[in-house]
Amino acid sequence: MKEYAVVGASSGTGLAITRLLASQGHTVRAIARKPPAATEFIKPVIADIGKPEAIAAALAGELEAVFFTVDIHKAFASRQLIRSVMFDGFVNVLGAAKQNTRLPRMILLSVMGPGKSSLTWHLLNLAKRGMQKNIVDREQALVESGLPYVIVRAPRLVDVSEDGIETTRPATAAMLSAQANHRLDMKRTIARPDLAIAMVAAATSAPTDSVWDVYGSDAGPVPAWLK
Repeated sequence: MKEYAVVGASSGTGLAITRLLASQGHTVRAIARKPPAATEFIKPVIADIGKPEAIAAALAGELEAVFFTVDIHKAFASRQLIRSVMFDGFVNVLGAAKQNTRLPRMILLSVMGPGKSSLTWHLLNLAKRGMQKNIVDREQALVESGLPYVIVRAPRLVDVSEDGIETTRPATAAMLSAQANHRLDMKRTIARPDLAIAMVAAATSAPTDSVWDVYGSDAGPVPAWLK
């Protein structure tokens, strides 16, 4: 089976992707400062994206794809800290991936509508100063990196759980737009397990160098690569 790396695997979408890949029998390097426990298919790797040498070692060797799902959860953090996590850390990951003989596909978890103003973006920028610019700069850095990529832009995330355990359900309700032209608001959402499914599908089947908006909807086209 193929080997993947998930940067930001300790929680949230990164952990959901890690578990999904492992359930499919793939080897997963779960990279984080506090990675999840080892299993038959999950290889925990302790690394800080702020340290280029550490992340280069974590990503060394042949990988099918690298998922980047890191976010900063601390509200009202300093502008410098947010930049170091959201942008500088990602640039370190790009540099590490480019050192590999066989370039992996980069799957970047992004945010819907980074180039469009909205009330939701205004509120996010108040809580996380400079976040929108960092998202824009991060996407641009990936486009200019020379690495094959897919950018998946998500709206507000919601968890799906049964008996307190997060579950994965088919992403048949996920609507995606190749034009990636939606504005970020509080109305559009996607369940975290569905987002994980879409990102894993993007790693194997989405067109190279493409950008997608993904959100839950009972109507609208699901692209062939997700089916």
